[in-house]
Amino acid sequence: MSNRRRTPLKIVKNEVHSCTPILRLNILHNLPFFNNLTHQEVTEINKIFNDIGYVSDETIYRMGDRSTRLCVIASGSVKLIRQNADGKEVLMDILKQGEFFGSLDPFGTTYYHETAIALQPSCILKIDSEDFRTILQKYPVVSMQVLDTTSKKLQEAQERIKQLSAHSVENRIAYTLLKLGQKLGEKNENGILIQIPLSRYDIAGMAGTTPETTSRIISKFKNSDILKTGRKWTIIKNIAKLEKMVKII
Repeated sequence: MSNRRRTPLKIVKNEVHSCTPILRLNILHNLPFFNNLTHQEVTEINKIFNDIGYVSDETIYRMGDRSTRLCVIASGSVKLIRQNADGKEVLMDILKQGEFFGSLDPFGTTYYHETAIALQPSCILKIDSEDFRTILQKYPVVSMQVLDTTSKKLQEAQERIKQLSAHSVENRIAYTLLKLGQKLGEKNENGILIQIPLSRYDIAGMAGTTPETTSRIISKFKNSDILKTGRKWTIIKNIAKLEKMVKII
């Protein structure tokens, strides 16, 4: 009889993911700046994108590199990290299938402000700045969608700043866990399973606090039967309590 501790994790092989033609088209169709185009137009745009596979923990680009490409997650997940003033890595965000990252700068004159790393085996669609600029010129509706998308991301950034400046640390950690659960979680018999490694340092970076404070609050959540954690997973057992803390649904 095995004495190994039971884990809710699904086994994921660390193999590079490939992008099938159907998957590529579905992902591009659902991007906010292409979803008003016809199937034929998206099919033409699909020919411009390249796809590259990454294994877990492989770097996609580094902070300070010239921002020459827009990246789209066709499969897998990606984490964005940034170095703080002390030179320590701080987790900024975790992105899932269908989300984009990198640069929307059609001139490629700026630099990446974060490092992007594959959290799982992932397939990433990429387009360089010059090709993306050609798309903007050919399809004016895409330019408008890019403006709308950029505006939405700005609003999300402002909401995050509001959370960091106007709410308690406990509230901010609850908000961070809720957002991760909504984006990356899967329902199971125990609650909402977030199947990614999340250290106290990661959560502290996203919540704008210290690892020590994060550890204390996470322990409090666990003792209150709100959370259960393992080395590579987190389960939100009582999402209603977290929602009550931050007063969002």
